[in-house]
Amino acid sequence: MTPAPQGYPIKLVRDNTPKILNGSGEPGALWYGEAEGDVSRLLRLKLAEEVGEYLTDGGVGELRDVLAVVEGLALEAHGLTLIDLVACLRRDPRGGFTKAVMMFGHHPEFDGESS
Repeated sequence: MTPAPQGYPIKLVRDNTPKILNGSGEPGALWYGEAEGDVSRLLRLKLAEEVGEYLTDGGVGELRDVLAVVEGLALEAHGLTLIDLVACLRRDPRGGFTKAVMMFGHHPEFDGESS
C-alpha cells in the first residue's frame, strides 16, 4: 500500500465510501487505501464504535452498521460468511434472544463463584 499523503489511518469505512465521497463533488481531503496488519483488531474497534452509536441512537441504520461489521469479522477472523454465521446461530442449542427470557436467582457463572 502506498503511504497516505500527509495523513494516517483514521478508521475503517465501508467498502464503497471512497467511491461515494469521491463522486460527490466535495474536495478530496481524505485518502483511502486497504488496511494492513491486524484487520481483525481494526474490525473489533469498529464494532465497539458502531455498537456505541446503536446504543445512543437506537436506529435501524446503526443496527445495520453493527451487522456489517459482524459480517466483516466473521469472514476475516473465522472464514465464515454471514449465512454461515446465522446457520451456526440456528444450530446453537441455547437458542437466540427473540423470546426475552429472563433468569432470576443466583448462579455461580454470574455470581463470580467457582462451581
